[in-house]
Amino acid sequence: MTAKLRTLAAALLVTALFAPTVSADVSSVDIVQRGPLEDGRRFGDVGAYEEIVGRITFAIDPDDPMNQVIANLDRAPRNSQGMVEATADLVILTPADSQRGNGVALVDISNRGNQTALGFNRGGTGRNGDGFLMNEGFTVVWVGWEFDVPDGRRIHFDVPSVDGDPVGGLGFAAVRDTASWIKYESGAPVSAEHTLSFGSSQSGRFLRTFLYLGFNTDTSGRQVFDGMIPHIAGSSRLDLNQPGANPISIGMFDATSFPFADAALRDPVTGVVDGTLGNDRSRGNQPRILYTNTGVEYWGGGRVATLVHSTPDGKNDLALQDNVRFYFLAGTQHGPGRFPPPPASNGQEMGNPTDYWWNMRALLTALTDWVVDDVAPPPSRHPRFADGNLVAPSDLDFPAIPDVRSPRDRTGGTRMANPWLDGEAGGGTSMPMFVPQVDGDGNEVSGIRHPEVEVPLATYTGWNFANPDQGDPDTLVALAGGYIPFPATKADREARRDPRQSIEERYSSRQDFLDRIETAGRDLIKQRYLLEPDLSPILERAAEHWDLLTGAN
Repeated sequence: MTAKLRTLAAALLVTALFAPTVSADVSSVDIVQRGPLEDGRRFGDVGAYEEIVGRITFAIDPDDPMNQVIANLDRAPRNSQGMVEATADLVILTPADSQRGNGVALVDISNRGNQTALGFNRGGTGRNGDGFLMNEGFTVVWVGWEFDVPDGRRIHFDVPSVDGDPVGGLGFAAVRDTASWIKYESGAPVSAEHTLSFGSSQSGRFLRTFLYLGFNTDTSGRQVFDGMIPHIAGSSRLDLNQPGANPISIGMFDATSFPFADAALRDPVTGVVDGTLGNDRSRGNQPRILYTNTGVEYWGGGRVATLVHSTPDGKNDLALQDNVRFYFLAGTQHGPGRFPPPPASNGQEMGNPTDYWWNMRALLTALTDWVVDDVAPPPSRHPRFADGNLVAPSDLDFPAIPDVRSPRDRTGGTRMANPWLDGEAGGGTSMPMFVPQVDGDGNEVSGIRHPEVEVPLATYTGWNFANPDQGDPDTLVALAGGYIPFPATKADREARRDPRQSIEERYSSRQDFLDRIETAGRDLIKQRYLLEPDLSPILERAAEHWDLLTGAN
């Protein structure tokens, strides 16, 4: 037997041994690989993990009312049973001994085929880093939902087309039905009492659209996700469920339309009343939600994060629903930049290196406790009009740092049309823009302040103007923040005429700085915005940061 035939035979054997029972919406699952993680690691009390890889096929009923929100589904090709089929890649990481897991499946909405939830695993080496998700006992699930994933990525989705346009909205059904299958069907290869979902950037916008269109209720009327974290999505949704959709696009200026907030609110432009969770599709089976955003989602790309927690005219704060929290990660950019920061390239400033994932680990833990044990998460933290820390760009107290372009002249983008509302909800109308206020150093004063933002060595921004050699210097670099170190000494500050105090004027010594970092970290731990074990790596990096900027050995 040739090597190729032996490989095929082995795959068929695995499929035969582990073909799981399916549900009404999941027509078949072909598991082609199931075994220990490649490095054979063990994770704390949970022990060994295994990886399951396969293909999952869905049979979607176009006549089911829960599916009729999918654009062009009624015109898609049907099989002999009258169903529309779609097939996706499926990858699952799960405790080898299910009794040692935490009973929670975390469905990671892949971003352009990438496995983004692995960002919770910080430090360490290899794909699984320090193994945080595994040490906590999560079953982590990826299923294809995006039809335009580039070749070479891991998580793909194959859908039928109508008039040459893929029926992209089937991606919402694929995620819904996979999570429901794991949660409710005893014959699935893994099971979970509770289901959470995480989506970052593009996939955070996926989750906001998933909720808006009512996909958190399955075709049997049951709740799909118990909790979710739509991360760095602002108030935007995703271009997926319409002919000619282009979900792989960066979605900067073409992803935000009314409604912006969860509650049903009246649009001041058109008079239409709607809400992400406040319409007939989405009112039932609402999950517990933690929205997390950085300064980028307030400043750039028309994502207007303010409108998630304000009225649509941007004039008043909203009281969030009881099942919702909103956290602003102060002093951060869309995705943490490299550390040490390399020289500026696309932007006029170096990239913002603040690592918000340490805070995200605490928030995921809080969401899990909320869902599993009904322990409420820590309070929302974000800028508010009532507190005076949510302002128009023109009112920003940003210091006059030499050779640093001020962002005070920025304006919001324009809203896009919403095909689900009469008159398409005022597409083309300018959106209000309000941003987090800053202190005398230029650092944001509200939200969750990472210890190195609370005890700073630099100014950390959620915006970065384009390098003149790379583009228009009056435009912002997509998804980027900035990092502007303080002068090391008083003499440096005076020579540069920098209004910010120097490092030597702020801190009496390296140890003084690190003591203050530890105090700030312990305050966050008490408030449940940081986990106790994660203070140590923050202190290590703070020490490295001090040495970098002061020239210490």
